[in-house]
Amino acid sequence: MSRRPFAVGLLAMAFLAACSTSDAGGVAETTVGTASADTIGTIPSTTSTSTTTTTLAPASTSTSTTVAPTTLAPTTVPVRPADFLGEEVIGTSAGGRDITAWHRGTPGGTVILVVGVIHGNENAGLPILDRLGELPVPAGYDLWLLPLLNPDGYVNDVRGNANGVDLNRNFPHDWTPIAQPGDWQWSGTGPASEPETQAYIAFTERIQPALTLWYHQDLNRVSPSSGRDGPLRQRYAELTGLPYETVSGVGSVYTGVAATWTRRSLPDAMSFIVELGPTLPADQVDVHANAVLAIAQMV
Repeated sequence: MSRRPFAVGLLAMAFLAACSTSDAGGVAETTVGTASADTIGTIPSTTSTSTTTTTLAPASTSTSTTVAPTTLAPTTVPVRPADFLGEEVIGTSAGGRDITAWHRGTPGGTVILVVGVIHGNENAGLPILDRLGELPVPAGYDLWLLPLLNPDGYVNDVRGNANGVDLNRNFPHDWTPIAQPGDWQWSGTGPASEPETQAYIAFTERIQPALTLWYHQDLNRVSPSSGRDGPLRQRYAELTGLPYETVSGVGSVYTGVAATWTRRSLPDAMSFIVELGPTLPADQVDVHANAVLAIAQMV
C-alpha cells in the first residue's frame, strides 16, 4: 500500500474533514511523508516543518473507487499572512468535494501556480504548499496554491478520482483512449471528461499562470527540457538536490498530461513536474518551498 504524508499548516486544513469521524480518533506523532495510509488528520496551525503532534480521525475503509458526495467542512484559518488574498472554490470533484485554491501575494503580478496533488496517492508535496502559505512572497508575484486537484483520490489514497479516472491522462492535449475502468491509467471516456479537469482548465484560463509546478512521486528527479522552462527546471534541481534526469515510468503512457496541456494551451505558460521520492523528509520542506520562490523570480 502506498503511504502518504499529513500536510502541516493552514492550507491542508480545508481538505481533511472528508472522512468518517464516527469512531474515536487517536493521537499519533507523524513525520512528513510517513503517516499511515488509512488515516486522515485534523491538524492544528503551526509554523514548524518538523515532527508534529496530530489528532487523527479514522479514514473510510472502503475500497470502492466511487465516493459519496461530500462537502468539506468550512475552514477557519487562525492566522493569515498579511498578503493573504483569500480562498476560492474553483470546482467540485466527481465525488462532490470542493476543490479549493489559496491566493497570496501581489494582485496583478506575475502569476505562479503550484499544484500539490493530482494523483491521490502521491501526497508528499502537500507540506511544501503549506510552507508556501507562510513564507514571504516576493513583491510583484501573484501566488496561487492548489493543494488538492483530486480530493477524492486523496481521501481514498488511490491514484484516480471517484470515477476511477487518472486525471493526469484526461487533459485535452494529445488525449488518447487508455485502458478501461479499473486500470490505473484509465484516461476517461473522452478528453476533459472529468469535473476536476474542467475546473482546472477554466481556472487557469482565467488566471493565466506564467509558471505552474506539479508535485508527483516517487521517481525523485526533475526531467530536463530544451524549452523556455529548461533553466528553471535545472535551477530547481540544483537548489533541492534532485537529479536532473529524464522521467520515464515503467508501463506509463504520457498523453493527456496536465502539465503538457498547460504549457501548450495557455499563452506563454511554463509548466513542469517535480518528482519527489517516496517520502519527503521534514528538513526538505523549506528547501523545496524556497526553491519554488527562487525560480518564480526567474520567470
